[in-house]
Amino acid sequence: MVNVLPPCVEEVQAIRAVPDILQTLADLTGLGFICVAHVTATEWTACAVLDRLDFGLKPGDPLDLTTTLCEDVRDTGQAIVIDCVDDSAQYKNHPTPLMYGFQSYFSLPLFRPGGAYFGTLCGIDPAPAALSNKTTTTTMRLFAELISKQLDPHGPAVD
Repeated sequence: MVNVLPPCVEEVQAIRAVPDILQTLADLTGLGFICVAHVTATEWTACAVLDRLDFGLKPGDPLDLTTTLCEDVRDTGQAIVIDCVDDSAQYKNHPTPLMYGFQSYFSLPLFRPGGAYFGTLCGIDPAPAALSNKTTTTTMRLFAELISKQLDPHGPAVD
């Protein structure tokens, strides 16, 4: 049986720079899991994955959207960057870091060239990491913009 990937996965997989972006972000941040996810009002789908943590997600795999912080990024259009969950008043007792066991996290919104929301560029690790420094946040933002500019401007609108 042939495994057919969702169109959003094929779209991200067609962007040649994505594997290098994931690798560079893993090297820069020290995070063991970096991915591009398609996020709608009801679904979270992994589109490209670098998984050094054996988290187990592969392109095309879903997560329960309600268990992710990517849902908050979709709702607000704003990035989330957490150096250390245990030091964060906002996220210390949040169910998502507790469920997935991460201490460091980032998620940046991805938009199609026409402005429609696509998903996130995100990363997690069980250890704290210095993610909120200017060099790292600027690099993450630039990579998110690079991916966004290469998404199909006529792709399906996200509900």
